[in-house]
Amino acid sequence: MVRRQYYIGIGAALVASSALVAYGYAAVAREVQTPQTLAHTAFAGSDTCRSCHPDHTASFRRTFHRTMTQEATATRVLGRFDGTSLEYFGVSARMTRGPAGEFLMSFSAPSGQRWQARVERSVGSRRYQQYLARDGDVYFRLPVAWDITEQRFIHMNGAFLTPDPVKSPYTGSIDNADYNRHVTRWNDNCVFCHNVHPNPGLDAKTGEFRTQVAELGIACEACHGPAADHVARNASPLRRYLLQVGDHVDPTIRNPARMTGARSAEVCGRCHGQRLTSDIGRFLREGDPFVPGQPLAELSKPLWRDTTQNGEQGLFAPRFWNDGTARLTAYEFQGYLQSPCTKNSSFSCESCHAMHQGDPRGQLHPERTGNAACTQCHQQLSAAPALAAHARHDPEGAGARCVSCHMPEIVYGLVTVHVSHRIEVPDPLKQAREGRPDACTLCHVDRTQGWADTALQRWKATDAADAGDHGIANTNALELPANTRALFAGDPIERAVAAHALGEATVPSTPEQDLRSLQMLADVLASDAYPAVRSIALRSLLALLTKSRRELLPLLAAYSATLEPERRTTLVAPLRAALGGSDADRASWAALRLEADKVAIEIGE
Repeated sequence: MVRRQYYIGIGAALVASSALVAYGYAAVAREVQTPQTLAHTAFAGSDTCRSCHPDHTASFRRTFHRTMTQEATATRVLGRFDGTSLEYFGVSARMTRGPAGEFLMSFSAPSGQRWQARVERSVGSRRYQQYLARDGDVYFRLPVAWDITEQRFIHMNGAFLTPDPVKSPYTGSIDNADYNRHVTRWNDNCVFCHNVHPNPGLDAKTGEFRTQVAELGIACEACHGPAADHVARNASPLRRYLLQVGDHVDPTIRNPARMTGARSAEVCGRCHGQRLTSDIGRFLREGDPFVPGQPLAELSKPLWRDTTQNGEQGLFAPRFWNDGTARLTAYEFQGYLQSPCTKNSSFSCESCHAMHQGDPRGQLHPERTGNAACTQCHQQLSAAPALAAHARHDPEGAGARCVSCHMPEIVYGLVTVHVSHRIEVPDPLKQAREGRPDACTLCHVDRTQGWADTALQRWKATDAADAGDHGIANTNALELPANTRALFAGDPIERAVAAHALGEATVPSTPEQDLRSLQMLADVLASDAYPAVRSIALRSLLALLTKSRRELLPLLAAYSATLEPERRTTLVAPLRAALGGSDADRASWAALRLEADKVAIEIGE
């Protein structure tokens, strides 16, 4: 009898236990199928992701997103703070370590004024690294950065598109305000795109900042949303099991790969697409409230060429080509929105990029490099014969790369030139009229846009005899090769794009064409007023010398884009003499440059 009661008790316990499990399973099943907002969820930090997502944590830690903003430590500061100095227009900056190992920048002006700043944080880790000093709760960017590519310090004029300082005609020196023009407050500027959940914490009454971020740098929760609730709920093995075996999307976290193309792209567009909000006061007081998966337009709208601010027009026009195409980095989202590919509702940044795969430099999806990013949709162009017929170029050559024609390199940023994210069909005539570069002459660097348009029209014409110059051959802007005119008469972005194109051209060139490019670039090294343009021209010139005139490379050993005009002219003179060239050419370039001098531009990113 006792044994029977024992087994009955055990059975009842098992039934009860099973009922509890079933009840718990049903409760969890209901919970994971219930949509949840993350607007008021707390942040957990990327370290909490490691135990469940070790592979994604490892791939994230390889990216440059992770190291976007960091506290200044010996392993994170990349610049040489070993007594290295940078002389720029009379001001000396010296980088040293203090007695406790702290990183110091000391500045000395010709006037005798001296000042010193302690580096507290760094911003950037791929192309150049900026440095932040601190005054109370305010962080501010210092005027000198470390160029990672060139392994040297540069003034911020050489990173942003800003001309050299203007010397006083009376003292022969520059004032401190001109030297420090890029000393910018971090709390209500850089903080927004370089960290997780930025909140400037501005007190409107006192003007003081109490700035907070959920995490320095761009970490997991910037793309997946605040995760404290996600971490807490997934402490349950039953919940994890249900999510693993069931076809459920965890409502406590966001995955851009599971969103529509538009929502997914907006996660990237929050930072890779400069925006404007109608309530900037709220952003400064409380931070950016955007949560991944939320329509970005509910909070802010992307800037465009014709965007006004406080009723003022034209403020943002220099950041775009005349047809509205962005010509600065950090406007990739605008290019995405302008692309016809967005008609496909699944098209997003992740159609080409992979945040946890591939080379961290560009983060292109490893299976979608080359033309594969485009042929995943345009499958009819996968085969070489079809590609050759479409591109009218060798299918194995650079001329048949989709991006060469449809995403040309016309965007300035980070002391180089990048592809445009506006996917478009090349139209040299239209682009000539709009005063912007076209894909054809960025490869055929010695040709005019008129030539490019004629060639394109002949491809399209059923009868080659019907193709002509369409009335543009006599247009003054098209009488010179496009890159020659842009290099000397263009504004700084046009000059940067042209200088880059001369060094990157993939079309086979003759020794005479190479010599012409070398002569023009040498002239830029001596005469251009923008150090960023000179830096790009120097890279192109070195590439061309390596290709055709290696014996002349030592002539540039002492050249630096930060040197003052007289010194630059002296250092470039032997190279210009060795390259030769006519006085008529130099006179024509000088005349073109007079046009360029009328076009001023002074913008960062």
